[in-house]
Amino acid sequence: MSTERSLGDDGENRSAKPVVLVVDDDEDLADTCEYWLRDDYEVRVAYGGEDALSQADETVDVVLLDRRMPNLSGDDVLERLRERGLDCHVAMMTAVEPDTEIVDMPFDDYLVKPVTKTDVREAVEELVVRSEFDEEVREFFALESTEAALETRDVEDLRDPEALNELRQQVETVRRGQEDEIERRQRQLDRLHHINDLLREVDRALVDATTREEIEETVCEALASFDSYLGAWVARYSDTVDTVSCRTAAGITLPRLDGQTDAVTPLVRSALQDLDAVLVERVDADHFRAVFESDEGSATDLSPERLSAIVVPIAYRDTAYGALVVYTDGEESFDDDDRAVFDELGATIGHGINAAESKRLLYSDTAVELEFTHGDRGDLFVDLSAAVGARVSLQGFSPAADGGISCYVSVEGAAADTVLEYLTTHDDVEHARTITDTPEKSLFEFRVADSTVLVPLVEFGASVDTLTAADGDGSLVVTVSPEADLRVLSDTLQSAFPAMEVVAKREVERSVQSTETFKRELEDKLTNRQRDVLETAFVSGYFDWPRGSTAEEVAESLGISAPTFHEHLRAGEQKLMATFFEETAESSADERRQIADSANRD
Repeated sequence: MSTERSLGDDGENRSAKPVVLVVDDDEDLADTCEYWLRDDYEVRVAYGGEDALSQADETVDVVLLDRRMPNLSGDDVLERLRERGLDCHVAMMTAVEPDTEIVDMPFDDYLVKPVTKTDVREAVEELVVRSEFDEEVREFFALESTEAALETRDVEDLRDPEALNELRQQVETVRRGQEDEIERRQRQLDRLHHINDLLREVDRALVDATTREEIEETVCEALASFDSYLGAWVARYSDTVDTVSCRTAAGITLPRLDGQTDAVTPLVRSALQDLDAVLVERVDADHFRAVFESDEGSATDLSPERLSAIVVPIAYRDTAYGALVVYTDGEESFDDDDRAVFDELGATIGHGINAAESKRLLYSDTAVELEFTHGDRGDLFVDLSAAVGARVSLQGFSPAADGGISCYVSVEGAAADTVLEYLTTHDDVEHARTITDTPEKSLFEFRVADSTVLVPLVEFGASVDTLTAADGDGSLVVTVSPEADLRVLSDTLQSAFPAMEVVAKREVERSVQSTETFKRELEDKLTNRQRDVLETAFVSGYFDWPRGSTAEEVAESLGISAPTFHEHLRAGEQKLMATFFEETAESSADERRQIADSANRD
């Protein structure tokens, strides 16, 4: 009943992910299953039997098959799949209550609707794992699935109760013939289900967890609650002093760590130096006693000869939060399947910690400064840095009246001609020119209407503090008001540029220094156009000598005439000077008053 092909067969024609074919005339359900599975599988969807047969081929690993469909039923589809020699695993997914006619049907699992995301994902995952089993073992689990489906019915309601008895006898016959291997594979599946349960529990915890500590405690407690594991703890490794400390533990006493003499320290160190490593090792009696002894005595019912530890990094991308250490006293050490699921678990925990910390930072009402990593080449600045192999820094920008943005950018490490060629051939750059060209750094002006993170930032009203990129890796720091909706800003940026990630959020206290007061007063006096003219003239090199830009060039970038530019420039300069001297005069008076007060007190 089960199939013979392993996922490793026919490797040249196989997808990088297992292929799942979802077959159901209920289009909403079929599309929902595709949504549930698409992150981990290549999913094909068929809304009927004929469509299913046209999409089924030797690359399909698992079929989720509805029984009750018009024109061509699921039973007929199953029969034709087997007649064609396709050895994909099939899970019947139907509202038809099972009866004894299913005993002779060559399926591998039976799901009764309505189904949940957990039902579907666990069924597919188990069938993929079963593909690695020997033929007789796969046959056993297929028969057992049929038996389990029939046992959901009352025996007296079955069409042929004797068929169920015969099936049970067949199941036992196959079990006796492969008892050791079936037990080993059953333990593997049990562990798989345990991990799935754990992942679901962790996912639920991540929704509500606000701190890293809550996540770590939840994970350790969940692992310790499973019969397969004795206990778990989260290790933090200090590279400076080369020691391991314990953040939290469950199922065991806190490990008595003694630097490098501890048995697990080298494993933790190795795992955190190579974030792709999942390490397994038998641990000796000394470590056994250090971990499991308590003030009340030792756990004498556990055998140190059978104790194994698995160590998996808890990391998100290149950020390591620590390592998860889990113990078992099973007769066998953790195997490759354990390594795979714990690798996923470590990534899940790491992502959860990162999300919790980002959530706490991002959604605080007091936040005013956000830092992003920005490696999305959909952004012109990042793509420019990667295309010319240089460091690109935004020196300033000015929104134009027509919605475009005039940008002033310095580039280090690339020839000016190469940069200018990139800019002038870019679809979204309206015009570009070189302002200054030196061996160390060149300054460019260009106008862009799209393909840059500046567009949503300007629309949101954020102030861009820094925007830099080098060889395709960028960094962005923006400042917004404390009342700004940071969630909307983050979602907007990441929707347009998915590779952006929030890495830091800082509270920026309002300065009471005279410089801050000066800026506020000047901004109150300047009109928006005067401020734009002053800033654009400054960043374009208009005030340099020799000038980096002429008045006509600056005016053109702003979309105004040269006389209008001069008018706004002079007005802005007058307000700048007036505010400066007023502010410094007030500061000097304050300082004189403070000195006088101090002298009087003395």
